[in-house]
Amino acid sequence: MKYKLLILFGVLSVIGCHTNKPNAPKGQDDTAIPVSQPLDSILKKDLEQIAVEDQTLRLMLPDVGKKFGNGSNEEKYIWSLIHRQDSICLMKTLKILDSHGWVGKSRVGNTANQALWLVIQHAELPTQEKYLPMLKESVVKGESEGWHQAFLEDRILMRSKKNQIYGSQATWDKTSGKMKIYPIDDVRNVNKRREKIGLESIEEYAKMNGYTFDQKE
Repeated sequence: MKYKLLILFGVLSVIGCHTNKPNAPKGQDDTAIPVSQPLDSILKKDLEQIAVEDQTLRLMLPDVGKKFGNGSNEEKYIWSLIHRQDSICLMKTLKILDSHGWVGKSRVGNTANQALWLVIQHAELPTQEKYLPMLKESVVKGESEGWHQAFLEDRILMRSKKNQIYGSQATWDKTSGKMKIYPIDDVRNVNKRREKIGLESIEEYAKMNGYTFDQKE
């Protein structure tokens, strides 16, 4: 699966299904929508809004960089707004995760499901480590995308000063002046691992994002 997203500077346990029917007015068919439906609709709406709040400012960064220059005061200001918004999104997301689990795409849709991953992908390392098992369980159930788990696992490994598994993370290389794929464990078989979770080859991924990739490393 081809995926290009401004996350490198990177959405879930299924909600319990309640089948109790609300009382229907007399004379009407008592066939009713399960009470979980309104809950799912609310979560879907809330998570989709969180996705907008997480991504909008990040999507502005390329234009800000082109207009004012990388490292400019304008770019730094956008980043300050991003960090502030990340804190707000994280509080909202943790409340959902702790109350409902990693809500699956069959319940809230792909965009809302992906929002959980987006926010955790931008969280601090302890938070990422805490919620990774929840995401893994969701992936096993087919309720979240495998590449969500791959990106989060790689980011945790990179931040822990360990080689990544899928090659999803890149860091700034002062020598080349470009983003460079962070070292990968067992790099010879990385494309086999990527293929299993629906990702393109590491070479295609690097080219698509403008990253440098040295297989020897």
